[in-house]
Amino acid sequence: MQVNEIGRITKITGAKVLIRVTVPAAINHIGVEGFITSYISIGSLVGTRLVDGRLLVMTVEEIYDSDVDIFVSSSISGIYDEITEKFTFGTNTYPLVGEQVFKLWNKILEHIFAPTEKTAPSTIGTYIYDSSVAVGYNPNVLFGKHLGVYGNTGSGKTCTVVSIIQKYIRENPEKDIKFIILDVNGEYRTAFHKEEYEYYEFDTLRFNHTILNIAEYGRLFRTSEATQFPAIRDSISVLSNRGSQKWDLKELPRQLSAWVEKSKVSDFNKNQLMQYLQTLFLRVESILDDAELMAVINSDEENTLRRILKSDKKVHILDLQVSIDALDIVLYLLFKTIYQYKVEQKKEEVPDPTHLNLVLEEAHRYINADLNETKLGNYYIDKLSREGRKFGIGLVISSQVPSMLSYEIVSQCNSVIMHKITSKRDMEFLRGVLRISNDAFYLQMSALEKQHAIVCGEAFPNDSIVKIHDAYPLPQSNDPVIDDIPFGQRAPHSEPEQFGIIELNEVGVPEDKDEWDELIEQLQESPNFQTTHSLIARLQKNSYWTEYQVDQLCGAVIDNSQVGWVIGDTDVCSFYRGLLGDIADRTGNLKAVYDMVFEAKEDQKGNDWKELEAEQIIDEELPF
Repeated sequence: MQVNEIGRITKITGAKVLIRVTVPAAINHIGVEGFITSYISIGSLVGTRLVDGRLLVMTVEEIYDSDVDIFVSSSISGIYDEITEKFTFGTNTYPLVGEQVFKLWNKILEHIFAPTEKTAPSTIGTYIYDSSVAVGYNPNVLFGKHLGVYGNTGSGKTCTVVSIIQKYIRENPEKDIKFIILDVNGEYRTAFHKEEYEYYEFDTLRFNHTILNIAEYGRLFRTSEATQFPAIRDSISVLSNRGSQKWDLKELPRQLSAWVEKSKVSDFNKNQLMQYLQTLFLRVESILDDAELMAVINSDEENTLRRILKSDKKVHILDLQVSIDALDIVLYLLFKTIYQYKVEQKKEEVPDPTHLNLVLEEAHRYINADLNETKLGNYYIDKLSREGRKFGIGLVISSQVPSMLSYEIVSQCNSVIMHKITSKRDMEFLRGVLRISNDAFYLQMSALEKQHAIVCGEAFPNDSIVKIHDAYPLPQSNDPVIDDIPFGQRAPHSEPEQFGIIELNEVGVPEDKDEWDELIEQLQESPNFQTTHSLIARLQKNSYWTEYQVDQLCGAVIDNSQVGWVIGDTDVCSFYRGLLGDIADRTGNLKAVYDMVFEAKEDQKGNDWKELEAEQIIDEELPF
């Protein structure tokens, strides 16, 4: 019997394998290697030998205790070849009844979840059942095709998108890819370093309306077919034939009036025509009255897409915190501009090699199952979802309500990241659209923790639950916090303190995005002891730090003598003990500072005892 044995196969039904547990401790035991834990649970992987010596990999679906034995129900995932060290989905060979089933050791898991693209390896997080195993993905599929990111509000979708982009652009700076983020909630501006991104305020965007054709103008203004559409068609034809491709939208009402006047009908009928066109005039005027929207769609300035292509930045964030009507118009112009540009480039002998990846945040707002909810609809988003791959365009569709999305568009997502989803309607929608290896993962969707997600699809080597890598910096998507008011008191009306206690979890950031990082930088450059103590007092007001920030704080102790020399002082020592006390895996600067703080604490205890003894001696010498 192998050390890793779990049990023996008792039944095989299609892709389902029933295992009788012969070593109960193997199921209930948590293996500890250093500070890394691994165990068998729902969704974890186990293996058995095939007759040809290869390993059949199975996913645990259910564990139950009968009157006789403990049983594990599993489904076949694929085959691992120990010679080639490769994992492939599916099998055409089945194991024998009675064959031994065992826990997969760490090396095999590392190969199963290893990045599939060797030239630019990328990982999304760590395997939930063994934190030492990194889960990789193929960026050519994840970004080259389409990705869906779904989950309830507050489950960590935005942080996941940010984490993936941050890690990829930082590890692969030579890759010719640009991420265009449609920021409808104002969350992404804080999520990248200044040298990584360019931000476009809404009124600085430029997508001229003249890219629309006559039929699209008709949909924009919701014209009726009988009278309004001919009026729009003829009026725009006149305006666009005046020698300038970019005609002024402000001239449209006057041209519509001229169309009525030139009509070969009686004055009475002309009055009737004006009445028929009244709702059309109102729709046109509603757009003309929106000054910000007009600045975007009625300008002769350089197209925003051209600016993006000229930029050396990898991330481009478009501020789209506007009404649904304005959003519908601008996004339609954006998607059509990108599609037409790529089509034209493909016709060139040397097409633009830049890959564009569009991040569609809160996608349910504009990728609707009901096209009547918007004036222009999903036409070019749908074309990009079906044809974008061959043009070098990928989509990241992020939504908290996937059931509201267009089925045709969502079904084009080759890969999916699913955070916590509790709505049965959303779960059933995803169940019908997506490929996932077994039902065990669906059943776990409603119980996932923050920063944890199910990953599945073509980009990932195997379906699994992962803990997503930390994002740094974090997006501005913090949960609201309602402060307590003491009983019988009203909150005083005063200016808030500049530095308060802030929870920095995966969806929270300080009000000032660089507040804590700036304090850390000042500590690293502290010129004297007084400044160090002042900075420590301000840093103590934060209750959560990222791994990167902890490393930077410890680096300040090692690299700056003005900090290192006062590490034994009560305030400094207390701050670093609180910082490092809950961290299990201490290496490098973290271990060095931890040892210094521990020694300082012991020294402080000794000094306190000496002071106490001195006080007692003095007390004994006093005559009263």
